[in-house]
Amino acid sequence: MDTLSAMKVFCSVVENDSLAAAARLLNVSPSVVSKQLSALEDRLGVRLLNRTTRRVSVTEEGQAYYERSKRIIADVDEAEVAISSAHSAPRGLLKVTAPFTFSHRHLTPHLPNFLERYPEVEVRVQVSDRVVDLVDEGIDLAIRIAHLRDSSLIARRLAANHRSLVATPDYLKKNGIPKHPEDLMQHQLITYPPGNALNDWHFLIDETERLIKAKGSISINNGDAILSAVLAGGGLTMTSSYMVGEHIKNKRLVSVLDNFVKEDIPIFAVYPSSRHLSPKVRVFVDFLIDTYGPKPYWLASA
Repeated sequence: MDTLSAMKVFCSVVENDSLAAAARLLNVSPSVVSKQLSALEDRLGVRLLNRTTRRVSVTEEGQAYYERSKRIIADVDEAEVAISSAHSAPRGLLKVTAPFTFSHRHLTPHLPNFLERYPEVEVRVQVSDRVVDLVDEGIDLAIRIAHLRDSSLIARRLAANHRSLVATPDYLKKNGIPKHPEDLMQHQLITYPPGNALNDWHFLIDETERLIKAKGSISINNGDAILSAVLAGGGLTMTSSYMVGEHIKNKRLVSVLDNFVKEDIPIFAVYPSSRHLSPKVRVFVDFLIDTYGPKPYWLASA
């Protein structure tokens, strides 16, 4: 029995919750998948999967073996990449994770163009606002919008991401335009729930940076939902330029206190430092940097 092949079969079954689905992806018959799994269980002396005619579920031992197998397969893939030419054609499965709002606006719309350039690459995007453990979950690259802490990850800056304080023209006509950050106390604010770091609004006042912990009359735990409330005339919010650039351009929103706001939370591509930068990761990062440009199009449109 080829243990590595059996590991790949087992991992595919776990990830697809189905022997039949794994067989289709691996381009083999379901009976081959079943025989590989049985041989693997016999070799290990444990049951890895509970199988019925309708579904499969992972046993406790199977889950532990799955986590180890993923890492072994990743190490083998890395070894193959490391000895291949740096100029080899990018190919294979590229696993990417990125936040919901950014994915919807500025990642997934560009994937067709990327695949047109690199047809031998398959992209699988995991959209999530949580901080994914890249090594444990077998992710090649993450897009993160944050001031990154020191870690074992390598980071490349993809683009600037200025934040703007915005409201609708109707709201400002009704409530007045704030002239100074202190005026915000007289306005309706829409923020994240208390305790969220995005409620820390930074301003430069008399050449001194000042932090205001914003507390909204409305607080929402999702950026798109906050934007919807602002567009409905609910008040002011501080939000990323990649979300509101088009709205400012179309005059649906107005940015205020631009001379005071000091907010920039950069957009990075990060990947595990323990791995060689594979051709597929390298070209994907380069593609995003080229697509966004030195001055990102969401800033140029504002």
